[in-house]
Amino acid sequence: MGRGVLLIALLVLGRSASAQDTQESAAPGTEIEAPEPTSREPEALVIPTAFGDVQLGGRLDVRETLEHPQGGIWAGELTLPTARLEATYRWKKRLRAVVEFDVRGEVKDAFIWLKIGHGFATRAGRFKLPLSLIELESATRLPVVRRGLLRDVLDDALGLSGRSPGAQVEWKCPGCLGNVRLLASVLQTKDPDSKVALERGLGLMPALRGTWELGDVELGASGLLQPAGSSPGGDQRSWLTALDVRHTLVLGNSALRTWAEVLTGRAALIGGTGNLLMGRVVTGWRMGGADRGKAYVEPFLMLSAMDPDLDRPEDLLWEGAAGLNAGQWNRWRVQAQFEVRKTASGTPPVLEALEESLASRRAVLVQLEVGF
Repeated sequence: MGRGVLLIALLVLGRSASAQDTQESAAPGTEIEAPEPTSREPEALVIPTAFGDVQLGGRLDVRETLEHPQGGIWAGELTLPTARLEATYRWKKRLRAVVEFDVRGEVKDAFIWLKIGHGFATRAGRFKLPLSLIELESATRLPVVRRGLLRDVLDDALGLSGRSPGAQVEWKCPGCLGNVRLLASVLQTKDPDSKVALERGLGLMPALRGTWELGDVELGASGLLQPAGSSPGGDQRSWLTALDVRHTLVLGNSALRTWAEVLTGRAALIGGTGNLLMGRVVTGWRMGGADRGKAYVEPFLMLSAMDPDLDRPEDLLWEGAAGLNAGQWNRWRVQAQFEVRKTASGTPPVLEALEESLASRRAVLVQLEVGF
């Protein structure tokens, strides 16, 4: 009964979901060509050259995390979760090359985007899987300190979110009502044990995503297939589909921003006889900060829930988070977030075995984020 109430609540909240408008997700005067934003700030350093412009930016996060697992004690850790530099080369509106590098030695985004014409474009390199709306959104635009339960499951456990090498064809409808985009991708599975035979699919995952932006509302639908030859689960294949929505409700000098998504499918690693179902809602009420550099505060909430196997009882996982942001809009912010996570007795072993175990816990996070 409890699992049904939580999942229904996510669907209901999703109907009123809202997120950022175009002014918050792109530089002034810039045509939005990519489905996912990069971490570049709206007033990034621009270096003009004879063959195009180079934009430089970056982000630095310093975080203190206090966690109290069920049956354990409070323990803290001071970390540097993000220390990134980004360079974007643009030639007219036809060619773009992006490199986002973590100074600790990890390449994040690294791709080339080319406009073909008639609404078509293509990209190749390393970029985000076009599946989960909240995973696609830049961390600088989300109000939360971290994405929580579904990030741990999708990325750490299943390898079905985050960034992977691949290629993608994109189409933007020139004459459609609103902004309609379709994406078709082929991506390399994240952790292949070895080279994958041709007859087993070469370890490649096909994915599709479509979005329709009409005014302040954007609706999206996605699908991803992990063939048996691409899955760490052996000879079983995995698949996921998602429906999502985002919108910004402007109220004078404030804005209510919300992201919502529901995902279903089957994950070979989790096993079981039924499909999984999971959902997440993030909402924040920004007061002030309508322009870059203006002071603002933003209370926010996040609710996540997952049923790993709809045919199996007592396996529901859920997490609630609440917090507050304060700072100068699109320049820096101090964030505080409190989380409560609960896992049932029937949680699949593969989820319990994660490096950051999905055991029931409470956590407090304080973070300073600076963008440049």
